[in-house]
Amino acid sequence: MKKALLGLLGVIVVGLLAAWGSARLGLWHTPLAELKARYAQVPSEFIIIDNVPLHVRDEGVRDSALPPLILLNGHLGNLRMWDGWVPILGSSMRVIRFDFPPYGLSGPDPKGVYTSERAVDLLDGLIKHYGFERVNLGGTSNGALVAALYAIKHPERVGKLVVSTLPGGRPPPRNPSPDMARQIELAKLTAPYKPRAFYDAFLRDVFAKAEKVTPPLVDMYAAFNTRRDAIGWVDAYIQSQYAFWDATDVPALFAELTTPTLLQWGDGGRVLPATVGDSVRDMLKNAPLKMKRYPDAGHMPMMELPEDTANDALAFLRSG
Repeated sequence: MKKALLGLLGVIVVGLLAAWGSARLGLWHTPLAELKARYAQVPSEFIIIDNVPLHVRDEGVRDSALPPLILLNGHLGNLRMWDGWVPILGSSMRVIRFDFPPYGLSGPDPKGVYTSERAVDLLDGLIKHYGFERVNLGGTSNGALVAALYAIKHPERVGKLVVSTLPGGRPPPRNPSPDMARQIELAKLTAPYKPRAFYDAFLRDVFAKAEKVTPPLVDMYAAFNTRRDAIGWVDAYIQSQYAFWDATDVPALFAELTTPTLLQWGDGGRVLPATVGDSVRDMLKNAPLKMKRYPDAGHMPMMELPEDTANDALAFLRSG
């Protein structure tokens, strides 16, 4: 038994040293060409907006009476987060989703600016590229904030807003799962590299029901977030976002939103729990607001309950 334990310890040490060496040499990066081949099949395309390549998928019904719906991903995610929505919503409207830098396959930004405000400008450029006079917007987490900021800045261009887990400030402190806590400590030894096990623990930590985390989903998160330079871009975005929260009167800002809004909330989440949802709901006091809560979802309800959340979004967008 003692020899077996020593052998296991040796394997762990060797694995950590190998990961550390790979991190230092940069051998762990997933090549962009490989990512595109795996995750950017037709109808994916790359559109240049203000010298930034944006990964875009344009799907759904082109001649719908409903305005086009543009969807924005959340933190560490990408446009494939919405895969479960497109078949449902795309049967009634045009659906355009894109990776906003620093996430997914878009970027790099030659300006080196990775902020929500910059994402708003790129979203505006994308809307102008298509020649849309009026759109509906959807987003989750950081993407929800970008969508809300755009609607505040350009209320005349946004018909309706569908957002989930919209942050209203810095995320409150939370207790990660034991597995997530272990992966956080291990990641300190191999920084900036994070192994696949880190993203597995991350997703299980933010989903309400860990059994809904599938191996292909973990593979996707691990692959996208080991793209060369992605970690630096994401870190820059997070630091800029913290600065934004610290310098912004969020209740006053959110009170400027007057766009009809559906606020979807995963009440079973660790990141932004139900109490945060209550706070955000109260801050959106001047927007005609509907709130839909999902006890069996966490931070990413569109991935955890794709049919329920998509059908609720469709009913809202169709409503008068």
